[in-house]
Amino acid sequence: MNRYQFEDLISEYIENELSLSKRKEFEAYLEENPDEMKLVESVRSNMSQMKGIPKVKASSDFNDRLFNRIQTNRAQLDRPIPSQRTYFGFSPIHASLMTGLVIATVFVSMQLFSPEDGGLPLQTQNFANESLPTLSNPSLQKVNHPQPDFVKVDEDSVMEDQKSKPNQDFSKKMHFVNKND
Repeated sequence: MNRYQFEDLISEYIENELSLSKRKEFEAYLEENPDEMKLVESVRSNMSQMKGIPKVKASSDFNDRLFNRIQTNRAQLDRPIPSQRTYFGFSPIHASLMTGLVIATVFVSMQLFSPEDGGLPLQTQNFANESLPTLSNPSLQKVNHPQPDFVKVDEDSVMEDQKSKPNQDFSKKMHFVNKND
C-alpha cells in the first residue's frame, strides 16, 4: 500500500467500513509508518467535531426562492446598460478614438504620397535650393525646378589624372602562356 491509498482509506477505517483484508493491510501500513497514526487521529478528531455541529435546516420553499432570485438576477444582467452600447464592437469612446486615428492616418498618407509626384514619397525627391515640404508647411503644388545648365566640359577630372601619368608600356612584361605547350 502506498501513501495515497492509505490516505483514501482513513475515513473508512475510522468508520469501520473496510473489509477484513483491507483493514489488515491498513494496520500493517500503520505499523511500518508510526508517524501516520497522527494523521489518523487528526482525521478522527475532525470527524467527531463535524458530527457535533448542529444541523441547519432550510425552509421548505428555499429552493423555489433561490431559483426565482437567480432568474431575476439573470434578467437584470441580460439587459444592456447604456454605457455598454457598442459600435462595431467598440465602446463609443473607443470608436471615436479609432475614427480619429483613421482620419489622421489618411491625412498623413495624403501628405507623404501625392498623386502628382507619381506616388513616390516626398523624401526621395531632390529639391534644389528649396526646403522639403513638411506637415506644418505642406506644399500641395508641384514645384517645377529649373534644369541645371550643363556646360560642355572638354576634359574631366578623370582625364586630368590620365594626362598626368606617363603611358607605360607593359608589352615586354606580359607573357602569354599557351596551354598546349
